[in-house]
Amino acid sequence: MLKPAILALIRQILTVAGTALVAKGYVQASDIEPVIGALLTIGSVIWSVADKRSYADLREQARARR
Repeated sequence: MLKPAILALIRQILTVAGTALVAKGYVQASDIEPVIGALLTIGSVIWSVADKRSYADLREQARARR
């Protein structure tokens, strides 16, 4: 669906940002990959919870209409 495509786009944006930080000397290259992975994991969990909540809300609204 759309979620994998958006997560891939976010991963690429984070990789570019990480590369810029390494190029400027703010962080080491070995530090970037775990940070990007952590951010993607946190974002994915938040997205999943929000998606399930909205699905549950839609289901409740449909039941209320009956």
